[in-house]
Amino acid sequence: MMTFTIDLTTVHSYYGLHEHLKEVFSLPDGYGRNLDALWDMLHCAFDEPVIIEVKGVSGVRKDLKEVVQRLLKLLFELERRDGVTISYLGD
Repeated sequence: MMTFTIDLTTVHSYYGLHEHLKEVFSLPDGYGRNLDALWDMLHCAFDEPVIIEVKGVSGVRKDLKEVVQRLLKLLFELERRDGVTISYLGD
């Protein structure tokens, strides 16, 4: 089983969020740094069971709340369509 941890406590900008996601999921340099590109990279990408842990949601900066909500929606869709397990860690 593969586990990935998205630690939002380390994210301080939109660019920083996508750099963090690139690192967490080992995305290629050509990753487009937007949620559509993230979906394209992750949807149907896993050959084994996957857990994606999300940490720090409640402490997200005000200017990042909208993009983080869109990220969470994307993760829920991965859970629904691809059987990925999403787990929230305490902040």
